[in-house]
Amino acid sequence: MTFLLLGIGFANPFPLVLRPPAGIWEGNISLEALNLYALTAFLGWAHFAYAWQGQWKASLRVRPCRRAVYWGLIVMLLTGFLGLRSVLGVGLFSLLVWGYNISHFIKAEAVFSGRARSQAFLMPTIAFAWFTLVLFPMGPLGDRLLVFAGTALLAAAALYFGAWRDLAEGRLLMPLLTMFLLGETLVWSGYSPYMSPAFRVGVYIFHIAAASFFHYLSSYFFAQRGAATPRWLRPGAVVVANLALVGLGCTVARVPALAPLRYIVSPEWFTLWVALHLAASDLLPWWKQRATVGITA
Repeated sequence: MTFLLLGIGFANPFPLVLRPPAGIWEGNISLEALNLYALTAFLGWAHFAYAWQGQWKASLRVRPCRRAVYWGLIVMLLTGFLGLRSVLGVGLFSLLVWGYNISHFIKAEAVFSGRARSQAFLMPTIAFAWFTLVLFPMGPLGDRLLVFAGTALLAAAALYFGAWRDLAEGRLLMPLLTMFLLGETLVWSGYSPYMSPAFRVGVYIFHIAAASFFHYLSSYFFAQRGAATPRWLRPGAVVVANLALVGLGCTVARVPALAPLRYIVSPEWFTLWVALHLAASDLLPWWKQRATVGITA
């Protein structure tokens, strides 16, 4: 389904938005890649909606004062991310957020598989960061020999520090992602002289979209494993919610009267809300533990 969504997003002849995200890829993105990124953002908001309702339900189980602390921390995080985005610029902020997103993706997949391990996210995250730096060659990373040596070193380190063992014992398949990203790094490093800026952006968006779609779908399937699936998590409701967010995103992009909503659903603001979603997801377990201690006391 991830691959199908990638094809739908890229080949869909109907433009979901009218212009590239401000401050990131003006003039360096194809219409097809822009459509794919927009679909990633709109489906992402459906994913956020489900996540936030789960966090809201979790906060209702504790005393109002502790609930207020949690949501106060969320507001502080949002304010901090707004400031960081303003200082770094949209482009650099977005690159950092997508690197952070890979660690979230890996940790979530480990939980969904029931084989959680705290170190599982480290090497895929490093591999994705290395892939990003090489795809958009920064400084000496335009040197193919340096990239080849660095990639070989990372692959050896990944195998030595647990990837080989994980694969041999069938515990985690995350080493597959690590090696895939490192192998791709070598491919795009070799192909770099022939790549236009728009091609580089397209390759990067494909990876963002693939990881995002896979994560969205995995979370829905994980939520449906229980004996009694809530009505809003059944397949039909999930499809309707996602289609509604796609429709809203397309409408906001075209109706001037809805311009204020662009700060929420438009692709240029998507990474701000991705950052908040990731940070809130990491904050929730810590907060739940603190809240439980408070209740016990």
